[in-house]
Amino acid sequence: MILPLDVIRFVTERTGHPLNDDEGITFGPRTRVISGITVAFTLTAEVVAAAVKAGHNCIIHHEWLTFFSAYFGDKERHDLSWPVNQKRIALLAKHELTCMRIHGSADELYIFDETARQLGLNEGIGTDGSAIYCRKVFKSPKPTFGELIDHVKRATGMPALRTTLDSPSRPVSRVGMPWGGMGLFINIAYVQGLIDAGADTLICGETDNHAFRVASESGLAVIETSHEVSEVQGLRVFAEALQAHFKLNVRFVDTPCIWKVS
Repeated sequence: MILPLDVIRFVTERTGHPLNDDEGITFGPRTRVISGITVAFTLTAEVVAAAVKAGHNCIIHHEWLTFFSAYFGDKERHDLSWPVNQKRIALLAKHELTCMRIHGSADELYIFDETARQLGLNEGIGTDGSAIYCRKVFKSPKPTFGELIDHVKRATGMPALRTTLDSPSRPVSRVGMPWGGMGLFINIAYVQGLIDAGADTLICGETDNHAFRVASESGLAVIETSHEVSEVQGLRVFAEALQAHFKLNVRFVDTPCIWKVS
């Protein structure tokens, strides 16, 4: 008999610390006996349908359960009234699902390492001094920016990438990897840590205009993949680890990149 708290214990025993403040059970009873687990980047109608079809009553999602504004301040929040959130909550209630968010802990255990492996970033050559996984700098697998762009396309299967305006012939040697949303301006202190650690190039998950500008004005070239693509390999391995440990039916359900170049 496996409960949601058993899954949380599996994670915390491997990280060596409690869940982060933004992680834990997000919907449904914590005492429900788990019939199966669906692991996904985010909670979509397709993910719920896949879980129900597989006979799973538990979904582990990496991103937030619902969408919300960070700018309400002390005012009453109204985000649960938004149709996009009503749709998600109604589906979960209809199918009597339990959900839990495993975010930074999954990054720490699986996502960072698997994304680096996917990109061929195998040789770590420095950190910002914190000696932790998240601000590691790697030797570039290719010597020029153009060759690195082609390499990232092949590694991720993405037909197009956003990049800075640097010449394809620009030499590259030290790569920082702001996976997921760590390349966004809201996380610019993290990007600065990679700059301080000596990165000359960034391969991001998701980034934005201001973060592009900070990196470029600091002398770095940037390649953007997408939030989803930079995290799914690790989530897939997370699902495999859960299945092996609990001897339970666990499936990873992909949520492809939400945008395309038209």
